[in-house]
Amino acid sequence: MTKFRTTIGVFVVGTALFATGCGDDSSSTADESTTTTAAEAAAIKVEGQWARTSPANAEHGAAYMMITATDDDMLTSASVDASVAGKVEIHETVPADGATGMTGATGMSGMGAMTMRPVDGIELPAGESVELKPGGYHVMLLDLAEPLKAGDTIEVTLTFEKADPMTIKVPVRDDAP
Repeated sequence: MTKFRTTIGVFVVGTALFATGCGDDSSSTADESTTTTAAEAAAIKVEGQWARTSPANAEHGAAYMMITATDDDMLTSASVDASVAGKVEIHETVPADGATGMTGATGMSGMGAMTMRPVDGIELPAGESVELKPGGYHVMLLDLAEPLKAGDTIEVTLTFEKADPMTIKVPVRDDAP
């Protein structure tokens, strides 16, 4: 009978310890949730963001930045509030039809005849920084509600293929930082 009581006692204590280990510990869950969110947010780093001022009658503007992804990802779209622009696209600047960049026609910084075109996304290789800059990739703000003025700040939401969307504050400047 003593052996039976000992076995039952060990079983009860073991079950209680197991249940305690699997129980709900809200402080532990909150910490893990915060860590997970911080880890997800760290997957994409955006820095050096800025938007160029626009003339009084301009219908378009552009935003630039440096994006670094921890893992391979893709910037798939961007958006702003309708009070800033009616439409947002990701663009790249390329030589105009037939232009090689060596022609006598000058466009952006002496690169020859250049044009912009929308792209489906921008590849973000793991650990590499991708610069969105004048004459290259950029976030194009179409149908501006009003001109972009130096000193203003606009919020741009970036959407990625894998990482969570990220809203960044973009200062409007006369010149690149």
